[in-house]
Amino acid sequence: MSHLNLRCDEVPLGAQLRSYIEQRLDQAIAKLRDKVHEINLKIEDINGPDRKGLDKQAKLVVRWRNKQSLVIEDKDSKLGVLIHRVMDRLEASIERRTQRHHEKRKGGKRSLPSQTKDPR
Repeated sequence: MSHLNLRCDEVPLGAQLRSYIEQRLDQAIAKLRDKVHEINLKIEDINGPDRKGLDKQAKLVVRWRNKQSLVIEDKDSKLGVLIHRVMDRLEASIERRTQRHHEKRKGGKRSLPSQTKDPR
C-alpha cells in the first residue's frame, strides 16, 4: 500500500500484525482506491507499558482526494482486538459511502420507514 503512514508509539508491532493491517486496509479501500489520497494510522500506548486497562489507542485517518477525511478512533486493552475493530469500522464506513455514492448517481433517495398518522 503506497500511501499508508503507520506510526506506533511505544507499542511493539510485529511483522505479522503489520501485514494484517496492510491487508485489511487494502481490502477495505479496494472499491474507492482511486479516491484515497493517504491513510494515517497511529497506534499508541496511552498509559505506558506498566499500566493495565484501556491503554491501547488507535486513530485512523483516511484523507480523500476531495479533501474530506474519515476519522476512526478507538481504545482497547488488547492490540489485536483494537486493530480488528478499527478495520471493521473502516469497512462499514466505506460501504456506507459507496452506497450513498450509488444512490446519488441513480438520482434516488434512501428509503425511510413509512410514517403513518395515528387515525385517532
